[in-house]
Amino acid sequence: MNVFARLVRRWPVFFAAPLVVLLAAGTAVLTPQAAAGPAPDPQTILTQASPAVGVVRGVVGTRKISGTAFVIDREGWLLTAAHVARGVEQLQVELPGLAALDARVIGYDATRDLAILRVSPPSPLAALQLAGDTLNVGDPVVVIGAPRGLPDQITAGEVLATRVSIPGLSPESFVRVSAAVRRGNSGSPLLNSQAQVVGVIVASSFDRSRARASLAVSGETIRASLPQLRQGARAERAWLGIVGGRPREAGPGAAPGQGAVVRQLAPQSPAAAAGLRPGDVVVEFEGAAIHNWRDLLAAVGQRLPGQNVHLVVLRDGQRVEVTITLGVRP
Repeated sequence: MNVFARLVRRWPVFFAAPLVVLLAAGTAVLTPQAAAGPAPDPQTILTQASPAVGVVRGVVGTRKISGTAFVIDREGWLLTAAHVARGVEQLQVELPGLAALDARVIGYDATRDLAILRVSPPSPLAALQLAGDTLNVGDPVVVIGAPRGLPDQITAGEVLATRVSIPGLSPESFVRVSAAVRRGNSGSPLLNSQAQVVGVIVASSFDRSRARASLAVSGETIRASLPQLRQGARAERAWLGIVGGRPREAGPGAAPGQGAVVRQLAPQSPAAAAGLRPGDVVVEFEGAAIHNWRDLLAAVGQRLPGQNVHLVVLRDGQRVEVTITLGVRP
């Protein structure tokens, strides 16, 4: 199974309605600024950067997965997406001209979908440089990765939005670009015209015109996260364990479109343990009004596993107060 399929399986709510919402959640800049610097020549960038970009392979249970990672330090440090490497066994990285190298996950931040890996190369590796500047809307970018396990695949585009928020993840930590990606591109470097890293690809999506776009962890987020990741930090996403439903599935007493409707409960989840039921409508989270699933996912994304949170739900027309201890997302 590829990593995009694993992401959909692990985050079913994230890949339903919230994906449509997040596309409008970036900085509201509708007219692209002039691109900073010349448009990149994809073939030149591929020649410069591809020696540092590799295929990640591993096993989850009985399933084989693949993704992309890239070298940021010649001694064997690589960056990828957290959902590519977290919980994966028999992890290996295949770099150009080298036999497959065993890899270890040193640190990850599931709230930002970043992970850092370590390999022991026979000699210093080619490495990519992190850009020090900030992306602007309209800047040209290139993605190099290994979709479907095939290395050295390149696609070009431009920045569509910055400071994008994905419900349930760290706010304003992502950028949206027009470069289309495919399964296996998770963990790919997003590069500027100087072949410097300005992001890490984590997902694909569609804009309002139904054109395919891509989401990447921003360069600013990468720079802020790296020191802790290299020291072995492991940040998990908080988890309620509920799947949302449509407003018409709400029980009595809930106005159309009001709150986040509980459609299903994951077995042995924090929500199930606290007594939530299918048909409940979450209308408050820690005193803040919840109008829809985007609100609820954003609220949970600001919390840590192990924290107690107070919810108000509508059940059979009555307000019911519930305290839930957040868990770790499986």
